[in-house]
Amino acid sequence: MSYNLVINGNNVVNSIKNTYRYDFINGTFEIGDGSEIMITNFQIPYSWFNITSKNNNNTFKFYWPTATNTYNTFTIIIPNGFYTTTTLNLFIQQFCVTNGMYLIEAATDKYHYFINMLYNETYYANQVVLKTVPTSLPTGYSAPSNWAGYPAVSRTPYVEILNNNFGKFLGFTIGNYGINSVTNFSINSNITPLGSTVNSLIVRCSLVSNNISSQTDIIDSFAISGTFGSNLNYTNNIEKWSKLNSGRYSSFTITIVDQNFNDVDILDSNLLINLLIRTKK
Repeated sequence: MSYNLVINGNNVVNSIKNTYRYDFINGTFEIGDGSEIMITNFQIPYSWFNITSKNNNNTFKFYWPTATNTYNTFTIIIPNGFYTTTTLNLFIQQFCVTNGMYLIEAATDKYHYFINMLYNETYYANQVVLKTVPTSLPTGYSAPSNWAGYPAVSRTPYVEILNNNFGKFLGFTIGNYGINSVTNFSINSNITPLGSTVNSLIVRCSLVSNNISSQTDIIDSFAISGTFGSNLNYTNNIEKWSKLNSGRYSSFTITIVDQNFNDVDILDSNLLINLLIRTKK
């Protein structure tokens, strides 16, 4: 005999949006020996951030050259969010506007930034580009009212990667990049960028008995094949049955974790999971 169960946002547990509880309608449900379960369909909004304070990948330092051959230090804290290299660069540009670290091209009113972070598709890398800050206002440019100041010697600002987690996202090991450079500076990632800490989802079920695995409650897993903000759709095209623990139960829980079994901080719980349970006669 088979039973089709549906789990959705109404089953979320205590606003912890990666854990869902299903309460059996009749109070209890008896699972006999040899019973099995599988996911038939799974839809979930791609709604977890890739840069957060919890991930400890939201901070780096930026150094602006001064008139006394030193640098002013800025600690840049990135607000929690989902960032591509392009949107991270936009955030940095807004930081530069706020702190007066740009010039304005008079003919076009275009802002000239001295730092850019770009995606280099050819090399599967991110690229940090730093421009030399002039010692005086160049012809054809104007400075904003909050201009950060000219250095004693024309040189670039530089970037410091403070920790491995932000470095992994951007693709750079811990260290300083562009320090004391008196010419325009450009460098590609020296490690492979990790755009997101969550590359796949693992679904765990408290009823499952998978005794040949160190994680005995895994029911299924699937790779993320969508963009942030879209729905991720998984359809089980083959029968992947998982053994159930026999007994009588009033409820069970479904938990969603990443490929390393870390909790996923899901923002939008409006998911749908179709489960099929089959029991022996």
